[in-house]
Amino acid sequence: MYYDLIGDVHGHFDLLERLVEKLGYTRTRRGYEHREDRKLVFVGDLINRGPDSLSVLKTVKETWEEGNALVTLGNHEFGTLRLAFMNKPIPSPDYKPFLPWIENLPLFLDLDEIRVVHAAWHLSSIDLLTGVRACEKSFMQAVCRSDSSHRKAVDRILKGVKATLPGIAKDRFGIVRPKGRLRWWENLRGKSFSEILFPPMYGDSLQAFPQGHEIDAVEPYPTTEKPVFVGHYCLEPQIPKVNGNVTCLDGCVTCDKRLWGYTQVDGEEPSRANLLHS
Repeated sequence: MYYDLIGDVHGHFDLLERLVEKLGYTRTRRGYEHREDRKLVFVGDLINRGPDSLSVLKTVKETWEEGNALVTLGNHEFGTLRLAFMNKPIPSPDYKPFLPWIENLPLFLDLDEIRVVHAAWHLSSIDLLTGVRACEKSFMQAVCRSDSSHRKAVDRILKGVKATLPGIAKDRFGIVRPKGRLRWWENLRGKSFSEILFPPMYGDSLQAFPQGHEIDAVEPYPTTEKPVFVGHYCLEPQIPKVNGNVTCLDGCVTCDKRLWGYTQVDGEEPSRANLLHS
């Protein structure tokens, strides 16, 4: 099986239509299909921010039902499920009919040749969450407690591994952030904050070195393991999306108006040549 991977769509249905057409898919009465029997793989965050999350949900679900797509949960889908479980308002009432489908989607995919997770293939968290689905009441009860091991594991794989930042540090939009996301696949010992953040952040204080406890949660991903595809990180255009066997497909679609994808070629190492956008 060959796969074409899609980054965070965030309700931008027009950009999704444009990208899947570039990838060789056609629209049918029920979703998308490829003449060469390829499958789409979505890395999560189908919803919120953009103008037409409902059309994205409807079309991706139909494609999935026809066997032409795989879908993983993003932090936006999981957050919506958690709100619904706690009987709190969800981002849109239009999402409600889709919740039974969303709660049965996997938290990650471990396929024959590739792995897919929304933010980080954090090894111990993956082990803890293997076989778990959001439709399980006991699991959702656990993730509603901020101190539970399952909640921490879900946060790491869907939101990334984070560290508290020194001084004043700003993101790409000039917003001061108390925490930054880490290059979770690398050994970060002996590196400054300016070298370990993904995406990069800005501020003189980032020349400082983190204390050991700030990066203790990082579990480097072996370079000999299968390629991993993620979204989530809202990368600026100049930030490399392919880093060894880890590829990030989130280029901040809402801000940059580009939806990123990756076309898989059997047996090839991850390559920038296989990236494309709407």
